[in-house]
Amino acid sequence: MSLVLITGSGRRIGKGLAIEFARKGWDVIIHYNKSEKEAEETEKYITKNFGVKIHKFSLDLKETKAIEKTFENVFKEFGVPDVLVNNAGIFPLRFALDELEEQVWEETIAINLKAYLFVAKVFSKFARDGSRIINIGSLGGIETWKGRIPYNISKAGVIQLTRSLAKELAPRISVNCVNPGTIFIPYEPNQIDSPMIPPNKIPMQRYGTILDVFDAVYFFATCSNFITGQVINVDGGYHLDRF
Repeated sequence: MSLVLITGSGRRIGKGLAIEFARKGWDVIIHYNKSEKEAEETEKYITKNFGVKIHKFSLDLKETKAIEKTFENVFKEFGVPDVLVNNAGIFPLRFALDELEEQVWEETIAINLKAYLFVAKVFSKFARDGSRIINIGSLGGIETWKGRIPYNISKAGVIQLTRSLAKELAPRISVNCVNPGTIFIPYEPNQIDSPMIPPNKIPMQRYGTILDVFDAVYFFATCSNFITGQVINVDGGYHLDRF
């Protein structure tokens, strides 16, 4: 049975990906930081509904020095995943340039970009040939949003990191990226993930769903490893009217 590790999978898109992988029969390792209650609920839901193994662990991904040791221990205890999904991220408040504080910049880059690199680094040491890394980016990586400098830079970095890792880790590991657009998440209090875009501005005339994102992620998880360094925008065609 295949094994997937998804960072930031106690809630929001990560939770949905964990559930959908379990629905496909995959064993799942859930990572979370502050969302312990949500991670436990996700674990219980998967245990109740799917006959797969489910594990979870906690780590603050800002603590770069702790990443290697923690993930090594996770791999030794739960097994080395076939697929790593770098999903954990933050979406800081909007700040004008003269209001932007260094702490916001540092935290956003650390979680949204730096952690992706160092989690991929330790994974690559243990991963078997044919393994996959899938980075969850954002339309914020290809668009420029006023007041979102740290977020835009971090997600643009994820796209370039994906390409760089694809080159570094070939031919052993394929690395790809999924950029979700506006995604509706029914089980979250704040049900829209990413800035609100009117549906009539989206060519497909609707918001995306977890299943839309999962379809792209699962494609990269199971497709030929000859497909690497690629980016899929899951946005209903929104980017087509922007570029």
